[in-house]
Amino acid sequence: MAKRGVMICNIGTPNSSEVEDVAKYLVEFLSDGEVISIPNPIRHFLVRWWIVPRRKAFSAGNYKRIWTPEGSPLMVFTKRLKNALQAALGESAQVEIGMRYADPSIETAMKNFKAAGIEEITILPVYPQYARATTVSTFMKIDEVNLKHNFNFKIKKVDRFYDQPEFIAAFAETAQNFLKGKKADHYLMTYHGLPASQNRKMKPPEVAYRDQCLRTSELIAEKMGLQKSDYTTSFQSRLGPAKWIQPYTDGVLKELAQSGIKNLAVLCPSFVSDCLETIDEIGVEGKHIFEEAGGEKFHLVPCLNERVDYLVSFLQ
Repeated sequence: MAKRGVMICNIGTPNSSEVEDVAKYLVEFLSDGEVISIPNPIRHFLVRWWIVPRRKAFSAGNYKRIWTPEGSPLMVFTKRLKNALQAALGESAQVEIGMRYADPSIETAMKNFKAAGIEEITILPVYPQYARATTVSTFMKIDEVNLKHNFNFKIKKVDRFYDQPEFIAAFAETAQNFLKGKKADHYLMTYHGLPASQNRKMKPPEVAYRDQCLRTSELIAEKMGLQKSDYTTSFQSRLGPAKWIQPYTDGVLKELAQSGIKNLAVLCPSFVSDCLETIDEIGVEGKHIFEEAGGEKFHLVPCLNERVDYLVSFLQ
């Protein structure tokens, strides 16, 4: 019997690229009060009757562009990550996937641990930077399920690793290996954005999400031997009319090209697995913005995907 359980947590992904499945996923995701932080009755109305009906077909089209024969890239890479981590840990642990939204769910993972007779579990959300919309929401769901089923697990939570040397080294090495033989005039490190209001709510001793991202960029740049003038940090994936943390990635891509940058290397250090936001939003839409503004070569560095050495170090 495995001595402990390890749950890899990520946001989740639709079960298919069909409009109905995408709509179901978006409703679950956007109904989370940590994601859209407005009172529930208003949030419920906006999500179900305004946001999702207007976005579901467009989002489904985006998912169709990246869907593979094995399924959603996020799920494909997460399954590979699970298998690699299981191989690295051996019989000392049982590794499960617990997606915050959609399947396989956090609840299913915890039931599997209970059925295996496991009493201690480590929660490993693969969000390098800590935020309420991701990390806290995941932990709240885990605590809810643990209480609901009276599982009484002894739980250890890894809440962030944005500045951990093992993560920084892994991301820098992945970038350097991918970019070997490629010319880069400048480096862009783009992170999933957050409403500015949510960023402001993070008070000391917490490090604000934007500051965590800036620190990750700084450390990766140092590891790669870059100067401050060699790279820019930006924020993507904003939703709705509210102000989000800046600068926005789409605007930065245009500005870099217009400033004379012809060969751009792009890293996405808030994502461990390649997904819609990296493959499509940056790799397709971002590339188009850069090239339309005069850029020539757009080198999108893969995420860490099934690489596990840095994660193993957190579980020692």
